[in-house]
Amino acid sequence: MQLDHFLGKQIDAFTIQERIGQGGMATVYRAFQASMNRSVALKIISLNPSQGERDEFRSRFAQEAKLIASLEHIHILPVYDYGIVNNEIAFLAMRLLRGGSLSDLLNAGPLGLDRTAEIFTQIARGLAYAHSKGVIHRDLKPSNILLDDTGNAYLTDFGLAKILENSEQLTKTGNIVGTPTYMSPEQLRGDPLDHRSDIYSMGCVLYHMLVGRPPFEASETNMVSVIYQHLEKIPALPSSLNPIIPPGVEAVIMRALAKKAEDRFSTAGEMADHLNMALGRKISTATYPAVHLPAATQETGKAEVRKPVFTARMAALAGLVVIVALVAVLTMQLTGSGIFTPTAIPTATPVPDPTIIEGGQGTAEDAVPTADEIAAAQARLGANGFIAYITCNQSSEYHAAQAREMADAAARYQVAFRIYNSDSDRYKQVTELERARADGAKGLIICPLDMDLLRDTLLSVEAARMPLVFMSTQNESYGGVFLAGDDYLMGVEAGRAAGEIIRDELDGQANIIILDYPSLPYIVARANGMQDGVLEVAPAARIIGRYLGAIRDNGRESVADLLDQGVDFNVILSINDAGSYGAIDALEDHDIDPSQVIISSVDAEAFAREYIRDNYFMRASVDVGRELFSQTGIDAMVKLLAGATLSETFLVPPGGVITREDLVTE
Repeated sequence: MQLDHFLGKQIDAFTIQERIGQGGMATVYRAFQASMNRSVALKIISLNPSQGERDEFRSRFAQEAKLIASLEHIHILPVYDYGIVNNEIAFLAMRLLRGGSLSDLLNAGPLGLDRTAEIFTQIARGLAYAHSKGVIHRDLKPSNILLDDTGNAYLTDFGLAKILENSEQLTKTGNIVGTPTYMSPEQLRGDPLDHRSDIYSMGCVLYHMLVGRPPFEASETNMVSVIYQHLEKIPALPSSLNPIIPPGVEAVIMRALAKKAEDRFSTAGEMADHLNMALGRKISTATYPAVHLPAATQETGKAEVRKPVFTARMAALAGLVVIVALVAVLTMQLTGSGIFTPTAIPTATPVPDPTIIEGGQGTAEDAVPTADEIAAAQARLGANGFIAYITCNQSSEYHAAQAREMADAAARYQVAFRIYNSDSDRYKQVTELERARADGAKGLIICPLDMDLLRDTLLSVEAARMPLVFMSTQNESYGGVFLAGDDYLMGVEAGRAAGEIIRDELDGQANIIILDYPSLPYIVARANGMQDGVLEVAPAARIIGRYLGAIRDNGRESVADLLDQGVDFNVILSINDAGSYGAIDALEDHDIDPSQVIISSVDAEAFAREYIRDNYFMRASVDVGRELFSQTGIDAMVKLLAGATLSETFLVPPGGVITREDLVTE
């Protein structure tokens, strides 16, 4: 495990003792303040030297930190001190809580109505107070709602996003400062914000508390998809996912999630009052009831709620105890819980380490194991070893289906397989990965949420020479292999589909625009494939240029600008369906007849299929091929366990082109 160079160091008046959390903006440590004889949570923000020296940054940090420290409310985590040290780090010292976070509490699933109302009322009161002082939170999410030992809730990280939003270190790579899963549409667009942006985020948090997942999640680990849904989609009604939610409570959630700020509640306090009224609860504005958590280790017949853990080391030790206690239950829930355990292999047999061809690329077919390799993998696992799948989440349709498909593939090979659900929480993912290792996993398949946060654990995995498969491409393999959707081939297929229409209906002549997203290399590869594919089939067609797409607003603006300029085009190639929807909006706004423009895309979403079925602008879209992706993940892991030689990356082809002919015959 890589050592943390801050441990044992003195930062101002604080001696750092233990790292207890890490995120994209800061790292949190338990530290001791000798002058006050108390432990604190010390949040450290690393700076580059030039940034720390700049007067404007120091002034902004001091101004915002002072304002945050001035927020004195029973449900806002107190800030004791702040500063900049040696132009290298900025720090905030805060009260240390030991009850975990709301995110930890939600790991067991949705909360009951009363418990939700109690916690929500507390944080809403704190938020309303902050708003009254002119402070907008900007990054409300379950992990920023902390609990004390008795379960009372506290808001933290007020203004941290604002302090860092102009940081060269963070923004030079184009990162969004904050968490898109809980962000308001106006924040995602970069528009000016007021307190109603936080109301939207509170709606997302309330939805998560009662449903068990946020209102929007990507079909894959894709920020663009989450952003698009916040901007354009209405979430599923909470009651459709949790029938116990009363209509009045659902109305509160949906009003808070209104796309327009003026359609939301005026204040956080008003929102909490409406929630309590909908539940028939009478809560005074001066009342802040404690939340009493159930016992951590008793079996109740319902979903178990365990005391939240804070470090990977603690998680590993706790995991050993919990697994011993739950063996009987787990063995009664084999396939239903995502666990398959073969019984024919008595003991593990040593198998040579695999050989990874660095930089090598293989296909899904190359990953298929032989009978001898399957037997060798079974021997390596023995009676107690298993493959662990560390998921991104299990709440989205894509990821839940993928986990089931992988479990089925493992069962066919008679190798044990267990699912460790990260719940879209990158901190929990570290804990789940360590828990899988403590439970005895012999191979890890990971849908990574934050590679930087996983780094220390992955270095330990690499040192242990544990077989490792990433369900995505990354910069560093840690001795494992990557699975990648063949984005170039997806693009080629979408381009060919458009080329065939151009050839058959337009005599091979067309003016084509491509909706691209140049910030993401894999998307650029997809756009390259589109261009090559269409020109392969219709070489006389003309590519006018590439324009910004990927989300609905981008597609709409790009196409509208071209139409306003009088640019002549009749074919649009879009790297995804979301950009296509925006293009259609612009075409409709300009009264373009659907028969005059052809769109070919990627994703084959349900909405896109309706357009294709109706011949409404969209004529084709490429399915991304999830099932083969799932199978290839298990195939690659079996080969690794067998000590085989295999490429560092496996490219998984798309599932096929969806056209009207496919849909009308379904």
